[in-house]
This record gives sequence, C-alpha cells and structure tokens, in this order.
Amino acid sequence: MNLIIALLPFICIFVLLFVFKQTSLRSGLLSYIVTLLIILVYPSYHITVESTLHASFKGFLISFVAAYVLFFGILFFHLINNTGGIRAIASFLSEVTTDQILQVILLVIGLSPLLESTSGFGIAFMIVAPILIALGFSPMKAASIGLVSLLAVPWGALSTGTVIGAQIGGIPLQELGTGTAIISIPVFIYFLLIAVYLAGGKDAIKYRWKEILLLSVIFSISIFLFNAFVSVELAGVLSSLVTSSIGLLVIKIKNSSSLKMINETVIETSVSENNGTNLNIIKVMSPYLILTLLIFISRLIPSIKKFLESHFVIELPSFSFSLALLYSPGFWLFITCLYTIFIFKISKSIIWSSLKISIKQWVPFVISTTAFVAISQLMTTANMTFAIANAAGLIFGSMFIFVSPFIGGIGGFLTGSNTGSNAMFTQLQVETAKKTGLPLNLIASIQNTSSSHSTMASPSRIMLGASLCGIESEENRLLKKMSIIVLGAILLIIILSVGFLVFDFWF
Repeated sequence: MNLIIALLPFICIFVLLFVFKQTSLRSGLLSYIVTLLIILVYPSYHITVESTLHASFKGFLISFVAAYVLFFGILFFHLINNTGGIRAIASFLSEVTTDQILQVILLVIGLSPLLESTSGFGIAFMIVAPILIALGFSPMKAASIGLVSLLAVPWGALSTGTVIGAQIGGIPLQELGTGTAIISIPVFIYFLLIAVYLAGGKDAIKYRWKEILLLSVIFSISIFLFNAFVSVELAGVLSSLVTSSIGLLVIKIKNSSSLKMINETVIETSVSENNGTNLNIIKVMSPYLILTLLIFISRLIPSIKKFLESHFVIELPSFSFSLALLYSPGFWLFITCLYTIFIFKISKSIIWSSLKISIKQWVPFVISTTAFVAISQLMTTANMTFAIANAAGLIFGSMFIFVSPFIGGIGGFLTGSNTGSNAMFTQLQVETAKKTGLPLNLIASIQNTSSSHSTMASPSRIMLGASLCGIESEENRLLKKMSIIVLGAILLIIILSVGFLVFDFWF
C-alpha cells in the first residue's frame, strides 16, 4: 500500500496529461496539491508544515536557476527574430545549396542545435519546420524532420535542464554533461539518418551517407570535447557552430559551381522582410559569437571566473542553495540581448513586444517547473522517493539499467521538457542507483539523455507541430511516427548503457 501511495503523484501527472488532456502547467499544480495532501494526511509519509514549506521553497529556488537563463534565452530569440535575423540565417542556409538533402542535414545538425542551445523551449522546431515547408517538403515531412532536429535538448537554453539534473542528483555538472554526450553519440547519428530518410528515403541515405556520417561524428566529437574540457553550457552552441562551418566547407568543395553564390551570400547577405534592409550574415551571427566568447572567457580565465563566482551571489545555506548571478549563463544572455538591441538599433516598440511575448511564454514554464521540482523535493523529504527506489532496487537489482532509460523517456514524453523530467525523476533514478550499486553518474546521464531525446514525441510538441504545419487532422499519425522514432533512440541508449556496464567502461 505504501508503494502505491508513493507512486500517486506520478500516476496523477500521467492521468491528468493523457486521460484528461490537461496542460503541463495544470498537471503540475494539481499533482503538487495531491502530493501535499498525501504528506499531510497519510501517516507513513507525514512531515511537518515547516518541512513542507522548506521543500516547496527549495523547489522554487532550483527552478529559478533554469528560469533565470530561459527568460533571456527566449527574449534573445524574439529580438533576433523581430529584426529578420532568423530569416537571414535561414535564407543563407537555403541558398548555399539547391540539394534538399544537404539542406536538411545543415538544418538538423547545424541551425536547429544552435537555436535550441541558445533559446531552448523547442523554439528551434518553430523555425526549422516552416523553412522545410518553404523548401518544398510536405507539411507532414516538415513536422517530422523538424521534431527530429531537436537533438540538442540536453544543451537547450545553455543546458538549463542538465544543470537542474546535476543539482538535484548531486552529480558534478561536467560529469553529467560529458556522460550525456557519450551516451548521445549513436543517437545523434541515428536521428540524422532518420531525418534524411524522412526527407528522401533509402536512396537519400545511400547517396549522402558520407556527409551524414561525417557531420554527425563531428557534432558528436565536438559536443563531447566541449563538455569535457570547455563548458557544458556552451557545448551545444560551439558544436553547432563547428559542425555548420565544416558542413558549409564540404558543400563548397563538393559543389564548386555554387562557390560564387556562397561567397556572395556570406559577404552581402540575406534580406529582412521585417525592416526592409539587407542584413549581413556576419552581423546576424555576431550576437551568437559574442555570447559564446563571453561565456568562454568567464569559464576559462581563472581571475575572471573567481570574480564572477564571488560577487553578486545569492546564498541561502539553510536551503543548500547558491547562485552566482554574474557567472550564470543568464547574465551573459542578458548582455547579449543588450548587444543585439544596440547593434540592430531595435526600436522601443519591438523591444516591448518582445518582452511581452517572452514573459507570456516564460511564466507558465516557471510555474510548471517549480511544481514538478517541488513535488520531487516533497517526495524526497517524506521518504516517498526512498520507498519507490527501494522497491525498484529489490525488484530489478542491476537489471535496473534496462528500466532507467524508459523512466527518463516517460518523463520527457509526459512533460515535453528535459527540465521538468529531471525535476521529477532524477532523484528517484539516483536513489535507485544507490540501492542497486549502479554508477550514479551513469544512471543520471541515462536519465538526462533519455528524457531529453523523448521530448520530441511529447504530445504537447506533437500538437504544436501539427498546428504549425497545418496538419491537425494527422496529429495521431504524427504522434505514432515520432513515438516509434523515440523508442528506437531509447533502445540505442539501453544497448550502449548495458555495454558500458558489462565492459566496465565508464568514467
């Protein structure tokens, strides 16, 4: 009975999302209320009101770490978009080659990871899918390929979800980021293969297998190296820039007839329909480069890093919470927003409209994420997580390695958010790892990887995709297709994770 009661918050979330078709916001809040009722009424999990308030407020503090970054990430996107910058980048990528398969490869492994890494929130899909339709793909293909392009979710919004996972699981951020990158390597190759298959079938894979292999391997190696030796927060941005650059170079070499067009595009480039002026592609990319440079400097120069980590720090020892406001990627996104406003001479009206829409998108995220994290904290404080982990340990033992990816996958599928999934399940995964003797950082990395890559099949993402591409009547078909694709990714994660465990090949 105790186990069933302990599982009720998760059951409640599932039922609200899928049976009653509620939003993540409502599901999170209602499930939080259910959790409160359990710990206040059920004797085995009863805790004091003071402990309840403490755990709930700690949930808010943990969520604020992600919210601080995400707000400026969303604002940055809208500022760039309202200046015509996104259209300029899209125009540039679509003009460098007339080969649709190469265009898909550049979008999936280049532009989409860049947009997702800086802005998060699935914004990359909202840009890539319309571009694909403009390039001549059917709405169903555009929606499917656009969703598959969300392969950089672990590093979305400068890795906010991964940061949350590291904090909740007590795993060093660098270890979690690097572990996620290692486990994701075959998944990156798989997703790019799927994207090309969706675009042109088996023949497209046969014809472009060299480019697929080259760029997916470059992206994989880059994201591993940047996580391990530079910065987890910057890994997605840097990897996408490296991969995009090499992809463009490959196109130049293979398609010399388009070399003149590419050079002219780089030097002159793309037209902004929004303000009626020509936007130089270097100018458009400069905010991304500035953001990368600023965070790079803040992480790699010891004196600057020490200063940023020790000034303007929010510290609440009683909650084991500390946030260096200047060291956080959120601060550098704020500076980048100011730079973007200045360099593009953005009007007050556009700034105001960008702020309004950013707040409208940001507030539900903060509330729902806080609810999910608070549920996790309350369950841990009331020993509900311990009860579930203990039962899982007894039932599965070391075989839990087969179950862990499905738990992460369910979290990503349910919430449509790596942050939300990590908030719900990281503590459970880590506690179960302790019970079964499995490596904590391996299980935490499995959770982070599987939950991130499952978000592309989330009902909320599918609904958005069907609506954006005008295929509402085919929403179920799209959900089925993406669910099968994600299941393939989960199986790859299981195979790789079991291999690491069997051969004792894990750092």
